[in-house]
This record gives sequence, structure tokens and C-alpha cells, in this order.
Amino acid sequence: MAGSDGSREAALRRLPAAYSLALRLRDAGVSEALIAECVGVEPEAVGAMLAVGEAKLAAARGRELE
Repeated sequence: MAGSDGSREAALRRLPAAYSLALRLRDAGVSEALIAECVGVEPEAVGAMLAVGEAKLAAARGRELE
């Protein structure tokens, strides 16, 4: 399982900074309101931003497997 954590971390480093930060903050249990403040978006946009971030992360991890 540690290998998968390492690949997630490597993929997170390749994401645009705002998406990486938003995902890391969510993983740490930070509220969506605080995530919005930290990444500079409206609170209503956080859910969509996290969804896009997860898609970008999945694509980045998929490239690692090729």
C-alpha cells in the first residue's frame, strides 16, 4: 500500500498547484470553506474544483502506469 501512496504523492506534485493544494487540504480534513479561502475560489466552486482535481489526479496516475 505504501507504493500506492507514493504514486499518489508523485501524481499530486504534477497537478496544477491549486488542484494539488485543494486535494491535499480535503485529505487532511479541512472544511470546504477554508479550502475555498486557501485556493482563492468561491465556496460554491470547491466541490467542482475537487471533482476536476480528482479527474486530473486519475489521469496523472494513469500515465504513471503506462
